[in-house]
Amino acid sequence: MTIQVRALARVGTFALDVDFASASRTTAILGASGAGKTLTLRAIAGLLKPSSGRIAVDDTVLFDESTGVDVRTRRRRTGYVFQDYALFPHLTVAENLAFGLKGIPGQEAHRVVAEMVDLLELRGLEERRPQALSGGQRQRVAVGRALAPKPTLLLLDEPFAALDAPTRATLTAELASLWSRIDIPTVLVTHDVAEAYALAGWLVVLEAGRVLQSGPRAEVFHSPASPEVARLVGVQNIVPGVVEEERSGRVTGNAGGVRFDAPASGLRPGAKVTVGIRAADVIAAPNAAGNARLVREIDRGISRSVTLRTEQGGEFMAELRRADGVGEEGRNSPESWEISFRKESVQVWQEP
Repeated sequence: MTIQVRALARVGTFALDVDFASASRTTAILGASGAGKTLTLRAIAGLLKPSSGRIAVDDTVLFDESTGVDVRTRRRRTGYVFQDYALFPHLTVAENLAFGLKGIPGQEAHRVVAEMVDLLELRGLEERRPQALSGGQRQRVAVGRALAPKPTLLLLDEPFAALDAPTRATLTAELASLWSRIDIPTVLVTHDVAEAYALAGWLVVLEAGRVLQSGPRAEVFHSPASPEVARLVGVQNIVPGVVEEERSGRVTGNAGGVRFDAPASGLRPGAKVTVGIRAADVIAAPNAAGNARLVREIDRGISRSVTLRTEQGGEFMAELRRADGVGEEGRNSPESWEISFRKESVQVWQEP
């Protein structure tokens, strides 16, 4: 299945201008709040009409401004799970699941509802109303209602936004398992890179209504095309640097007082660059003769984050395993540290 989306639209003062294609069974649209993620999903569903563009699923064209094609929402065969789930409070679980089955004979509708109950582990909840369900159960009902009419495309808008962290983790695993058992292409929007990576094979990164990067999840995650994409995929340390040497497709240099070695070409000594590295790839250890001093630390239970500042003013966050023993209860973390970078984990972008 290939989904192609090219859409221009204006909503108030916000301009949406997206263009991407994905052949993955699950595609995640990733971006901060206000990036245009939901507007993109609404355009795919037919709830927002672009001023121009083309939207197609395989050979089925849903919208094409140049030829006048604009398939009505109810005929696009898309299942849509809204961020707040939009369940009908006066209907039971079974009635909510059956809502999209109007026109289907009663016996067949009952069979489909039973199928959704089994698929989404809702047995015993059929007669409950939404207010008597947990957040996770409501989400499963919303997904089941969207799947019941056998859509050709499933759209999920921030599926975990209303859930607490433990429930989000559990349902992320459940959804990943569900996708392995159903053959329905899915597009989801999220601001959480961990959810996007866990659920999708293809990532589309949006900012201010435009696509910054689109590609296989590993490529986008490990090789972000720009500092802006790097921030959105969770690179905590993005600092200015200077190239000192280039040789055989690699460059070495200095970023905020820390040496770096990274794959890059076409950069001459003295070139100004932006350097990115994840906190987990910053090597930091107490050292009385170190190159940085402790600014602050956050104890996360099984891990700790320390923010360190070099003599040259560079500030870096490092994620440390709890097992390192530094900063345990009743002990003070030392002031002086030594920072270095894992060699294969540094990203370099040439400044314009």
